[in-house]
Amino acid sequence: MKNVLLTGLCLMLLAACGCQSNEGPKSPSLFTDDLVGDAEATYAARVRATKGGTKDPTNEIYPTYWADGIKALNPIKVYTHRVNIVVVQRISDGVEEGKYIYIPISSYLPMTGDDGFVFSPEPRSGNTYTLGNGVFDFKRTRSK
Repeated sequence: MKNVLLTGLCLMLLAACGCQSNEGPKSPSLFTDDLVGDAEATYAARVRATKGGTKDPTNEIYPTYWADGIKALNPIKVYTHRVNIVVVQRISDGVEEGKYIYIPISSYLPMTGDDGFVFSPEPRSGNTYTLGNGVFDFKRTRSK
């Protein structure tokens, strides 16, 4: 009797597994914003190509590595900031503007004031931090 029940249970489990789609998640990201997934893919492509290291002090990510969502932003340049992705869309009088994209492998949460960045929406209000969808507009004053 136990063997019959065990066999039946195994067959039900196999049938249930067989009905599931083999299609993986559409984005490897923890966020619903596709731009975060594209930022992760861009970062990963650069890491794979450089085997995790680069001697480029600007941390620039060249167009060869940009995922489609990053390309669609028409960047002037893309670079990493503490592992997160900075997509520069405008530069005027030493001020960069564009999208700052938090990627979940980063331990750094964007904060206005760090390294000349100002974020919108402001992620920190008092003792509360709101990451939102992980995509921020930014302005950054660069040293000349």
